[in-house]
Amino acid sequence: MLKRIIDFQIKYSKLLFVFFLSVIIASAYIGSNLQINSDFSTLIPSDSQYNTNDRILNNAFEQNDGLVLSIALDQESILNNRVYSLDDQRVENYIEQISDSLVESSYVLGVSPPVYSDDLTVAQVFVSMQTPNKIGAFQDVLNELNSIVDEVGEPAGVNAQVTGFPVLLDRVATLLIQDNLKTIVITVVFIFLILYWYSRDLAFTLITMTTPVVSLIFLAATLVLLNIPITITLAAVGVLTLGLGADYGIHIAIHYNKARQEHEGHREALHHTIDQLKLPITASFLTTFAGFVALLFGVSPSSQAQGIVLAIGIFIIYAATFALFPIMMTLFYHKIDTKPNKIFLKVLKGLSKLAAYQTNYAKVILWGVGFVTVIMIYGASQVQFSTSNSNWIPEDDPISISFRELDYNFGTSERFSVLLTANDGDLRNVQTQRDVTILREKLLSIPEIEAVSSPYDGLDYDSTSVYTTLTNERSDQFNRDFTLTQLSISTSNLGQDEEGKSPVYREVIEIIEQTPVANADVSLYGDIVRFDELGDSLQQDAGVTTMMGFALVFLVASILYASIYVGLLSLFPIIIAIIWSVGLMGFFGVPFTSLSTGIVSLVLGIGVDFSIHIVDGIRKYIAKTNNIRKSIEETLLTSGKAIFLTSITTFVGFLALTFAQLLGTQRLGFSLAFGILSVFIVTLLVVPSTLSIIYKRKLKKEGTLLTT
Repeated sequence: MLKRIIDFQIKYSKLLFVFFLSVIIASAYIGSNLQINSDFSTLIPSDSQYNTNDRILNNAFEQNDGLVLSIALDQESILNNRVYSLDDQRVENYIEQISDSLVESSYVLGVSPPVYSDDLTVAQVFVSMQTPNKIGAFQDVLNELNSIVDEVGEPAGVNAQVTGFPVLLDRVATLLIQDNLKTIVITVVFIFLILYWYSRDLAFTLITMTTPVVSLIFLAATLVLLNIPITITLAAVGVLTLGLGADYGIHIAIHYNKARQEHEGHREALHHTIDQLKLPITASFLTTFAGFVALLFGVSPSSQAQGIVLAIGIFIIYAATFALFPIMMTLFYHKIDTKPNKIFLKVLKGLSKLAAYQTNYAKVILWGVGFVTVIMIYGASQVQFSTSNSNWIPEDDPISISFRELDYNFGTSERFSVLLTANDGDLRNVQTQRDVTILREKLLSIPEIEAVSSPYDGLDYDSTSVYTTLTNERSDQFNRDFTLTQLSISTSNLGQDEEGKSPVYREVIEIIEQTPVANADVSLYGDIVRFDELGDSLQQDAGVTTMMGFALVFLVASILYASIYVGLLSLFPIIIAIIWSVGLMGFFGVPFTSLSTGIVSLVLGIGVDFSIHIVDGIRKYIAKTNNIRKSIEETLLTSGKAIFLTSITTFVGFLALTFAQLLGTQRLGFSLAFGILSVFIVTLLVVPSTLSIIYKRKLKKEGTLLTT
């Protein structure tokens, strides 16, 4: 069946090329509509405390966003008629005019009076918003507000900027787009240069690059058709697709070149290549697919989204490889003329020497790997989880600067809320007031908490007075039926401990648990809640997805090769490689972030590909020759050569992420680069050495061992 398919591809190569070219162009057009969703709420479960309370507050009070209009003196202005202080009448008139214009927007619910810094150089105006609940809606809102600010026009010597946390998230989305485009271009350029450096042949380079580039286009189109937007945790999916796609293309191209040297015609070489690689590539695809599917068992939507998209991606890469490579090679094989690369020839000599050493000193190599692994375990213990905002936006970004400017002039203050939800009647009763007052006093006893505002502040302990005052004077602080309200907590320093948790937040939780409020259920809401839940889900996912990945990869490899030891041998070096990669993260101070939570499954998926190709190659050669050294050497000179070239291109592709503007993307680049480096070293050392020991015992027992 497979032979007939290849013959069909060879016979109708031109027609199929035109067909696929049309599909690629259409896919590129569809993929250009890929959406970006920068909402951090998508990274935690929909039933989490933050998301649940967010929905409750939106329904009760309509407001779902709060922005800040920052008004500051332009210290670099040289205009003679510029404003020198914000108490200037022109500034007062401007603020009044801009406030009137903002409230005319259908998105704006209200505008607060201005708050001035002590030196009258900066003022902030809070704007309450109602943003439609759909992807891209906030960009429309922000565009309208910026348009209003531009139309009103600031006085000479004054700058006005719309800022706030939602603007920060929107800025993150913009940077993600820029980072994706930049790193994808850089990765493509680097892969091209490395392949050309290896082959010194343009046709070979372009054919090998077909799989990763086309797979990326198909993946983008598929995500659009499935209505899957790119979220923060999927920011690097483009570079990952290029790296993984280059892997399959390189393996087939290198094996085809060798087959051409051994077989006279293109047809025979192509048949031989596909026949030799169909099992290891299929096994690699299925085990990698299993490693990515393991992410679906995580509790956070970020892990699940990574699992879905990466599983789709590796399927597309697998399908595109076998669909396009025979066609491209048939059309352009006569133009291929690879030339030996002196540096690469030295690498091959080194691999030959490694094969001889592994045959004679396999145990020494394994002991050495074990010693390094112990060191890496210590490094892995130093890795931390980081949910800091610094992962998402550079310090020199204008929005980041505006945040620091406001903090400097008005003090660093973070806010979150204690939500009270009635469980018996409503909240207009004196007993609820008494308990809230006690809760407020306990919260204020925490040194870092500056203020706690409550709708019950200043009320006498009198049932009639409480009911009347809350109903007539403070109803805007409750929902319509007075079953929901909130206490606002301001703190100067939430801080983080070694685990990335906020000690202040933990104290607040303990006080709330120890201080029940009559007639009310108590919960928390705010960005600190969101990031705390995000950190918890990241740490939980890391363990769950890793164990599921190990189990699935072992199961798939064992079934495909009908051998438990092959399953173990495919998995064992990956476990070591994961320890090494996380250990390197610890030694180089690279933390886990929301972007890099899938690093273990990614290393698992990529690493098992390397292991399977080495295992498959050595088993085939030993079955033919019974010569361990020759089997290891031949495997390293074919599959090992492909793995070396793949590792370089993937390593460089992942390092391209370090050119990103977002710190989180940079950290992901380092994490993935450490991973591919660890996988390459561990696989080439552990798998042949282990097989050398296994087959020595087996062939000695059979009396058929050859070592020279």
